[in-house]
Amino acid sequence: MQFETLVKQKFDHLSAGQKKVAEYILQHLEKCSYDTIAKIGREINVSETTVIRLAYALGYSSFSEMQNSIRSHILDSGSMSGSREEEPSAEQASPYAQAIERDIRILKQTLNQLDTDQLEQAVERIIQADSVFVVGYRTAYSAANWFAMTLGFLRDNVRLIPLQGDVFELLASVSDRSVVVAVTFPRYAKETYKFVRTAKEQGARIIAVTDNKLSPVGCISDYTLITSPNRDEAGFNSTATAISLLNLLAVGVRMKEHDRIKIRLQKLEELYSSYDILFE
Repeated sequence: MQFETLVKQKFDHLSAGQKKVAEYILQHLEKCSYDTIAKIGREINVSETTVIRLAYALGYSSFSEMQNSIRSHILDSGSMSGSREEEPSAEQASPYAQAIERDIRILKQTLNQLDTDQLEQAVERIIQADSVFVVGYRTAYSAANWFAMTLGFLRDNVRLIPLQGDVFELLASVSDRSVVVAVTFPRYAKETYKFVRTAKEQGARIIAVTDNKLSPVGCISDYTLITSPNRDEAGFNSTATAISLLNLLAVGVRMKEHDRIKIRLQKLEELYSSYDILFE
């Protein structure tokens, strides 16, 4: 069983120190696949014993077995980058350039760590679903709104959960044939988690776009796509990296459903023309 699956299953039963180690390893899988116990402990200020005990708590016979499992998963998924994370540029022309450069670094890291199997499975679930609900509160709402609109061009029955209003009517429509795409980054909105938890209880499949597989929604999702937020000093997240990851879902749907989507888009263009709503 994969390391991340074991962590999600047993996370609630880990000690505070073991949770800290697990979260760090999940965020730095490639790095931790070759780091020593001592180095991992120093990075997060825990004892070597705590690192070893995490391996035992997850069912491994040793830290080495856990590390080999992580390394095998990285190699199998083809996400090993072959180099350490790129260091930030020493000179930047302006704060605007710094923000863009950071988005670029995060996107490169996202590409290196992308789990293509999870992505492919998530795309298939979206295609097979009778309805897709997209939810994201606070700063995640803009990314959720963009994805709901984009996916709505490609298929029927895509619903964005509004920031205000009664969501219970929408929850009543969720079934075991539904998919929920949840966008959630620190500080995690409780409204997103509550909607996802209830939808999961009703049998829906959950696709999380988040920063951590141990985030509140990440812990209960069926498919988890990871990218880091570009968070500024005021605590606001740039949506650029989240939208890029969501775009991969849309790209996957377009590739697999190319002929059907082509017909749908042609019909949409005819409607736009007949209602005269766009400048040519």
